[in-house]
Amino acid sequence: MLTTPKAVAATVAAAALLALAGQTVASAANPEDCIASGTGQDIQDALSGEGAVAELCASAVFELTTPIRFSAANQAIQTVGRPTGDTRAVLRVTGAGQATAIEGGGRSGIAVRSIQVDGNRPALGRIEGGSGLLEIGGDVTGLVVENNHFYEPRGWSALHLAEGVVRSGVPGCQGATVTGNQVGPSGTPDGWADGISLACGTSTVRNNTITDATDGAVVVFGAPGSQITDNTIVAQNRTLLGGINMVDYGPMDGNYEGTVVSRNTIRADGALVKIGLAMGPGVWSCTDTVVTGGTVTDNTLEGSTMGYGYAVNGVKDFTITGNTDRSTHVGIPNGTCDGTNPEPAGFLSDTVQGGTVQSDFQQTSLNFLLGISHQSASSPLPAEGDTIALRSRTTGKWVQADPNGKTALVATITSAGVWEKFDVEDAGEGLVALRAQANDSLVTAENSGAEPLIANRTALGPWEKFAVLRNDDGSVSLQADVDHEYVRVQSGTSRLLSDTTERGQAEKFDLLVS
Repeated sequence: MLTTPKAVAATVAAAALLALAGQTVASAANPEDCIASGTGQDIQDALSGEGAVAELCASAVFELTTPIRFSAANQAIQTVGRPTGDTRAVLRVTGAGQATAIEGGGRSGIAVRSIQVDGNRPALGRIEGGSGLLEIGGDVTGLVVENNHFYEPRGWSALHLAEGVVRSGVPGCQGATVTGNQVGPSGTPDGWADGISLACGTSTVRNNTITDATDGAVVVFGAPGSQITDNTIVAQNRTLLGGINMVDYGPMDGNYEGTVVSRNTIRADGALVKIGLAMGPGVWSCTDTVVTGGTVTDNTLEGSTMGYGYAVNGVKDFTITGNTDRSTHVGIPNGTCDGTNPEPAGFLSDTVQGGTVQSDFQQTSLNFLLGISHQSASSPLPAEGDTIALRSRTTGKWVQADPNGKTALVATITSAGVWEKFDVEDAGEGLVALRAQANDSLVTAENSGAEPLIANRTALGPWEKFAVLRNDDGSVSLQADVDHEYVRVQSGTSRLLSDTTERGQAEKFDLLVS
């Protein structure tokens, strides 16, 4: 191609315009100038100087053995043309001890747009105490995260916007925008992970879809002045502890002033959501601290496997209005802290000081609701290594073993503690043995099943083998192998007996698995 003075002048003028826009010449959104598939170092090399943009080619794939680090303010990483679908470039974590893909702490004005970031947890495993997949924030302003997909982080969160220095309840981080992202899956039962963890104030989190996060889909650490609106949260295949959480006293000393959570939809589409929208520290733990000033309005709960819906304990001067519950509430509560938690429901509140709360709420005692569990007819049965508790549907109480091994198992206890827990051991041929944590002894169908069940055996024999059978309603029944009879809860005494051959007369137990 011939180069004319006019073309040179045009190039110089274009470069000047890019510089004024805070970009280097190499960052122009020309497909010929984009970075093709390679390593994280290729992206890192492009982030040279303030305003530099790493423009990635569509469908490019980059393997990262160390985190990419923003090196100056106003830099950006993005796919050329800023697509929103599968043509977005993929950044995949491959370092053995690596949790973070992109790190931008202390850099104002940085942007991550239209990329896919794979934490690669299924292949590489979880990192205990690992940081977020995307870690940005600090004493900065103007962060932008839009139209990306973050999934399978090895650490505690897919996207973490850190607070920086907190002064009088106000974070150093201000003015982030998080829009149009897809987040998840995030976390596994052996190590939960958030979807979006927001501690940056006066920020906007809008129009994001978070699917199969496991800790909090959106966790709001105060983030005073922020707007969390029009997001969709879905639990399909992984249990989610909390849809949107406003439960953390730190790091803002409970300051949620001006934080608005509105028009979000939380759906329990097959997997359990333990708490749809959690407000106040007492919902999440055994504490009496109080958070202040938040607004929760016009949100919607949907789906067939919602545990607790809108749950409030430990808030002051909150405005909670116009919220809708269209979900079906399921689950087995487990008493913790000072008593027994209620059955799951849509609107439950405990300590609320001042403010405005819609009339749907029922006043009750709520503490640490995360003990709730749910089993369906298709849920796997307990296996070796599991710890279970059994709640009789006849008495509504948990089965307890005598720590001295002198008396029979009884279904009379209102909350499941150590004496109500049983470790599952493989007894062969699809059968299990149950070892009581109360006394480290095996449960036996005493006298070949002629006497009540009791936990007092040190060795496995034919009397200590049981089948655990799933019922159509998600409950389980027990069958003693020694006499092939089903276990019932005896009327009057609430003792457990294996004395019926009729499956329909077998006791139905709610099964808590940990």
